[in-house]
Amino acid sequence: MVALATAATLAACGTNGTPERVAVKPPQHCSTTSCPELPVYSSKRLAPSGVDASNQATAAPAYMSEVLDDLDAVWQDWFAQLNIERTSAGRALIPANQPFVSKCLEDEMPEGIPSDFPNAFFCPIDTQPDGSGTERDGTIILPEQTFTDIWNGKLMGSSGIMLGDFTAATIIAHEYGHNVVFRLNQAYGLGDNGVPTGDNRELIADCFAGNWAATVFERKDLSFKEMAQAAALIISVGDAKSGQGHGTSFARATALWRGFSENLKRQGQPGDCLKQYWPEVLQG
Repeated sequence: MVALATAATLAACGTNGTPERVAVKPPQHCSTTSCPELPVYSSKRLAPSGVDASNQATAAPAYMSEVLDDLDAVWQDWFAQLNIERTSAGRALIPANQPFVSKCLEDEMPEGIPSDFPNAFFCPIDTQPDGSGTERDGTIILPEQTFTDIWNGKLMGSSGIMLGDFTAATIIAHEYGHNVVFRLNQAYGLGDNGVPTGDNRELIADCFAGNWAATVFERKDLSFKEMAQAAALIISVGDAKSGQGHGTSFARATALWRGFSENLKRQGQPGDCLKQYWPEVLQG
């Protein structure tokens, strides 16, 4: 867990050579009226994946890693404004013929998750390196073949429409949204009972994915056509009825749009998502 106010960390040495200790600032909470905004970088950061039949085995995972790098950069800047550290997620990109054993599925899949497993997910109890090689509790698990299939017209094992780079990016951003919830929960010491409940568990991840997409759009790395890929994706994976765990197609599309924009008046922000889907975490 993130250190609280009573914790301390080593800093510079004193005049007698003894390390001085500086108190770590306590993590801050968003309120209903005040919450940090996600940073928007001034230059393009995401290049087109360039995935085709000749290079998909290498180009698809390279693009997936690039998206994760960007998510790390954007969200860590936001967390820093709340005095919350150690927020990057562990990564498990599953290549062909190298199943990944996840603690979240070790009973159901003791031999490991294959590269064509038709889902991506966040496991809070898996420990894997992040993009810089630092071990992190909480891991985003992405089967490479399943993502390569997106560029071949298949979405999580079935046929899809309007598939492409940003379909893959939105799935990754959604799983990163679960990481955002996990890190906030850790920092505030809320425990299992402090997380969003019901469909809101998934809808807030959709909303946070929209927050990130808005930063990509603002720096002109994303067009409305590509945003339509994300909308088509969300519509195709919605539940038939509310209360089934993920949210209906309409609820999910609404969550993604809420994260992306406030009725086209301004860029959507994490505070919008928290107020709608996790108001219990707000203070003041």
